[in-house]
Formats: sequence, structure tokens, C-alpha cells
Amino acid sequence: MNVKTEQNATAFIASLSGNLAFSDNPAFRKLLEEMNESDAKRWVLDLSNLASVDSAGLGMFIVAMEYSKKASASLVLRSPNGHVKNLIELSNMDQLIQVEA
Repeated sequence: MNVKTEQNATAFIASLSGNLAFSDNPAFRKLLEEMNESDAKRWVLDLSNLASVDSAGLGMFIVAMEYSKKASASLVLRSPNGHVKNLIELSNMDQLIQVEA
């Protein structure tokens, strides 16, 4: 997984690319800490360039949801496509976390 971040007055945007897998857990948690330390109340995970996600990666989205709730921030999964979009829908994760097209 590769991550590019940007911040503005209201949002922290993390653009993920490559593959999100179990081995990315430490880096993903570091990203969540960075988001948590920001003043942003809207956390966006841009998935438009994420090629694949495994079951551990889906679990990381749930962890992100829990972190955002503790920080009183909203979490958005932006622009998932292909395999990633299918897994989010099959797992009903789109019922738990807001997904933007």
C-alpha cells in the first residue's frame, strides 16, 4: 500500500494505491494516528487507485471507522472501483461506512 495525504480546513484525505493487505496493518494504523492528530472532522480514504484489498484490509476499514467515531469525525470511502468496490458491497461495508462514488 502506498499513501499520499493532504489536508484542508475541514478534511484529511488519504489516497491509497496498490494493494491493502494484512502486511499493511502497521502503516495503516500509523495513518489513522496521523488522521486522529489532525483537527479534521472529515476523514476521506480515497480508494480510486487501490487495486485490491484482502479480508484484513476490510477489517482495517472497520478500525478506521472506530477511530473516526472516537475522534467525532466522519469517515468516507471515496471512489472504490473494481475488485475493491465489489468486496465493499459483498461485505455490506457500505451499510456501515459512507461510500462516495
